[in-house]
Amino acid sequence: MRVILMLIKKEFLQVYRNKLLMSILIVAPLVQFVIFPFTADYEIKVVKIGFIDSDHSSLTRQMVEKFTYSPYFINYGFIESRDQGEALMMQDKVDFIIEFPSHFEKDLMNGLSPQLAITANAINSVKAGIGSGYIKNVISSFFNEQKEGLANRSAQPANVSISKVYWYNEQLNYKNLIVPGILVILVTLIGAYVTALNIVREKEIGTIEQMNVSPIKKWHFLLGKMIPFWILGMVEFIIGLLLMKFIFGISVQGSVGALLLCTSVYLLVMLGLGFFISLVSRNQLQAMFIVFFLFVVFVLMSGLFTPTEGMPQWAKYINYANPMSFFMEIIKLIVMKGAGLMDVMKPLITLFVMSVFINSAALLSYSEKKK
Repeated sequence: MRVILMLIKKEFLQVYRNKLLMSILIVAPLVQFVIFPFTADYEIKVVKIGFIDSDHSSLTRQMVEKFTYSPYFINYGFIESRDQGEALMMQDKVDFIIEFPSHFEKDLMNGLSPQLAITANAINSVKAGIGSGYIKNVISSFFNEQKEGLANRSAQPANVSISKVYWYNEQLNYKNLIVPGILVILVTLIGAYVTALNIVREKEIGTIEQMNVSPIKKWHFLLGKMIPFWILGMVEFIIGLLLMKFIFGISVQGSVGALLLCTSVYLLVMLGLGFFISLVSRNQLQAMFIVFFLFVVFVLMSGLFTPTEGMPQWAKYINYANPMSFFMEIIKLIVMKGAGLMDVMKPLITLFVMSVFINSAALLSYSEKKK
């Protein structure tokens, strides 16, 4: 035990003396955590829109004015033709074009169902999808307001009322998802990236050879390297929870104890992964490339940006080896749904098995290197 404590003390001293490492561990993650949620915004706040009006009726003019009053839309105004609209969209002067057909108001008054054509610039598919939803909401709101003035009520479903209730995220606030997700990403970076670079650096400067010829056991060395970064990772996570509460107003709805327990196990997985990568890498550049490759795969398949349920079956099989997807599931359940320890037991056990496997592999790999 005394040997492990001395190794832990040595590691903390190394971290304290390395100002760059201190910045990577403490300053950079906290700054990123505060800034990223404001930039990684799922909400589309600027939608440039133009209109092709082949009807020239009072109803179409009122609808255009409805878009003018909305804070999300920049109204380009009327466009003469589809060719002009295509040119404007090519120059990024409009994102959406709404086309009113001839006799639009007349057909509506006669109980027909005239079609509005919405053309979207879908280079950014997210903006196209969300912006189309905004446009449909404005159009629906307009017709609901105009319903009393229509001569023929059959044009609108007068007796249908729709009520929407959103559980676990009543205001559909994207920060409730993105902020905990970014916290998971930062914990992953601290666990895998910093650990891998720290040990590879010792290989490059030759200090790890001194450890190899010393009488300490290999598991002493593993614990002495992992425990300091595990403590730092847990401290960073707790600070992140406090920032999440006081800056973004997001409280943990479930068991905080269960969340910390799951985080501690997840950090063991990432630390073991970083330790293993450092042992199979010859220099810091190799370690950086390996960690970067795995990190991109982990994030894209974690379920933060797209639901994992929409993946093809072969990708789901691959995702079983992605520890971030299991921890992302845990943090969603606990932070947003109010889950307890028993509710997250399955992904927690999976993470525990992963931690045993990867740390055993790292220990065996170090044993071979030491021989």
